[in-house]
Amino acid sequence: MKLIKILRTVIVVLLLASCQPSVVFGEPQPVDVKPLSTIPNIYKGIYWCKIDSASLYVDDKAFIRRKEFLIKTTKEEIVADPDLELVNGQLYVKDWEGYFPITEKGDTIISQIIIRDTIFAINGTQIVKPFKGHLVLNLKLDEDAWEILVVSQRRGELLTIARADMPENLARLDSITTVSTLKGTDSIRTQIYLKPTAKEFERIYDEGLLFHRSCTEYERIFPLKEVID
Repeated sequence: MKLIKILRTVIVVLLLASCQPSVVFGEPQPVDVKPLSTIPNIYKGIYWCKIDSASLYVDDKAFIRRKEFLIKTTKEEIVADPDLELVNGQLYVKDWEGYFPITEKGDTIISQIIIRDTIFAINGTQIVKPFKGHLVLNLKLDEDAWEILVVSQRRGELLTIARADMPENLARLDSITTVSTLKGTDSIRTQIYLKPTAKEFERIYDEGLLFHRSCTEYERIFPLKEVID
C-alpha cells in the first residue's frame, strides 16, 4: 500500500475520533460535585492498548493518547506521488503540511510517524469531577454544551474511557430526564441534549443507558511520576 494511502487512513481515523458527540449535556456532570484541580494519583501512569497498539499517558492534568506508525516506501513512489516530497532529508506530506524524519536504506525510505491526541487536559473549558469511584471528564463544546467521558479503573491496572453514546432505549432515558433532539447538518449528525440533575445522572449511569465500555481497554505498564512533556 502506498504511504499516502496509509496517511489518509490515519487522517480519517483522527477525524472520526474528533467528530461531534451524539449526546450533549447542558452543564458539567455531576452538577452537584465540585471539580478536581488535579487528576488523582491512582490514575497516573502509562497504559497500553493491545487492540490498536496505542499508549495512553495520564499525569496530574491530562490524558494523552499516542500512536506510532512505522512505514516503508521507496523513492520512486515518493517521486510519483504529488502529495509527497523529500525535503532536506525529511518526508513532507502536503495533506498534513508536516515534515517527518526518515531513514534511508538503499532505495527504501523508512518513516516513523507519531500521532499525539490530547483526549483531555484540565483548563478553563475542560474540567474533571469524581463520581462513584470514576472520573467524569467534561469537555466544553459551546455555550451550555458539554461532551462527557467517564474514566473507570479496574483492579488498579486496567483503564477504560467511555463516551456518552445514543441510547438504544431512548424512551427509557426520556422517562428519567428530559431529552431534546438537536437536528443534524451535513457535517454534524443528529444529537440529543440532556440537562439531568445529579440524581438523574446517577440513574442514567447505573442503568447503563449512555455510557458503554469503550472498545479499547488500556493496561497500565507502570506508574508515572513525572509530568508529560
